[in-house]
This record gives sequence, C-alpha cells and structure tokens, in this order.
Amino acid sequence: METPVPPVLGKERELSGDDRPSPPDGFFAPGGGAGRRRIITVSGASKDVGKSSLAAYLASRCRSCAGMKVSIHEERPPGEAVVEEREGSPTDTGRLYAAGARPVLWVRTTRKDLEGDLAAALSRLDAPVVVVEGNSVLRHLVPDFAVFVMFPTFEGFKPSAFEALARAHVVVVNGPRGLSGREALELERRIKGHNPRAKTVMVAELGKERAWEVVLSRAAGRIGGDLMSAEVDEKVLQAVREKAEEGRLPCPVALKLAEELAVPPIEVGKAANALNVKIVRCSLGCF
Repeated sequence: METPVPPVLGKERELSGDDRPSPPDGFFAPGGGAGRRRIITVSGASKDVGKSSLAAYLASRCRSCAGMKVSIHEERPPGEAVVEEREGSPTDTGRLYAAGARPVLWVRTTRKDLEGDLAAALSRLDAPVVVVEGNSVLRHLVPDFAVFVMFPTFEGFKPSAFEALARAHVVVVNGPRGLSGREALELERRIKGHNPRAKTVMVAELGKERAWEVVLSRAAGRIGGDLMSAEVDEKVLQAVREKAEEGRLPCPVALKLAEELAVPPIEVGKAANALNVKIVRCSLGCF
C-alpha cells in the first residue's frame, strides 16, 4: 500500500505552512498557494561527503520532482550554462535522473552569474518539487527544506559550507566511524553554535537506511507528505486507528505501539500521517 510519508513531529506540521519571512532582495522563494513549487536543497561540507546519494534518495521518494545540480567555477565554462541530463550517466546529475527526477538540469556558472543562471534554470521546471544539490545556491534560494551533510569534523569545510550549515533544517553527520558520547555531544554543541535550530542525524548511530528515513520524514514534514511516498504496514495502520482519539495520538502511546509491534517509531509516524492522525505531546524527535 502506497501512502504519504509523515512529518517527524507535530510542530513540523505547523512549520510546513507558509510561515517563512519574506525573502531578501535577490532571493527566489517558492510561490504561494496550494500548488506552489517546493524546493529541497542538499548541501555539503566537502567533496564525497554523501550529498549526491542523499539527494538521489530524496528524489526517488518524491511522487513527482525535478532535479538540479549547481556547480560554481572561477570562469564561465564554455557552452551552455544550463545542461539537461538525458541518459542517467555516472555523475551527480545522472544519479538524480536514475532516481526518477525529470528533468534534471546541471547549472555550470560563476558566483557573478549564479543568480541569472539559476533563474533561467528554474523557469524551465514545472514539477511540484525540485531537489537542488549545491551550497552557493542558498544565497539565492529560500528552500522549504534544507539538509546539510558533513563528516564528524569541521576540518576541510569549503568556504560556502558554513553558510549552508547555518541555513539547514537537518544536519546529517556521515561517515563510518562512530563517536563516543563525549565526542558526539561536543560535535553537536559546535553544530548548534552555527545553527541552534537544526536537527542533527548521526549516520554511524542509526545506520544509513534509518538515518535517510529520518531525513525523508523531516522533508515530508516541511513540504507536505502528499508529495512523497513510502510503504506502510497494514498492521501498523490498524493499530493507529484503534489507539487514535479524535484524530490525535499522544507520543508516549505511539512509542509504546512501536515497541509492541516491533517496528521503528517512524513506521507509526507514517501510518499516522496516512490516516491524518496528528502525533501530539512529542518532545523526543522520534516521529
């Protein structure tokens, strides 16, 4: 059964509305209204940190989306500034294409020309969701959901990385090595110093699949679960139906359901969203 992916927290549902401030001059913001375009940005601290695979994962979970990769060069590259991916090549844009994004555009530009080339690229897209990979793009976009990917260190940060970190809704700490409790707390403290409101997701603690699911759920909470999809177990749906009262399910009850059904809490969250049940009194960030 295919159903919408849930928001993570009740407050994420509230944040998914048009409550953002007006963008500064020179910024592109999605248009208002129910049919407006939603923008997801995926940025990273350095090369090979995992942002392309996460961008492709999010694109694969969208019901319908376009993709975009923005590359900044010192000098304007020869040829067209905006190139469309058509075959699913072994590149970052190829991953987005293989994930189902249509169309997928590669914007090759300079910092000076970024604003104009970005506007030209966006004018070619009419999908309800656009997944954009890049850091500097955040200087001209107000995304509905922004995720930042980094290794468990601040070494090697690109100049644009700190700006992207400050704009992120979720910070994914990637890499195979787990951190000690003290190291994890110190890293999160430093992340919060740059972005106090960001949710931190540790891949080494959760495993890649579970970590990606948390990011997906947060994205759905920001842009709307109806625009993304996932599978929901019928037994979990039935359990949520039985426990929900007046369209609400307290977080402690949801956690107990997950324990009794031997499923991750996010599965209960998916079922709740599918049934239009709001998870309330939640402060742990499990849903």
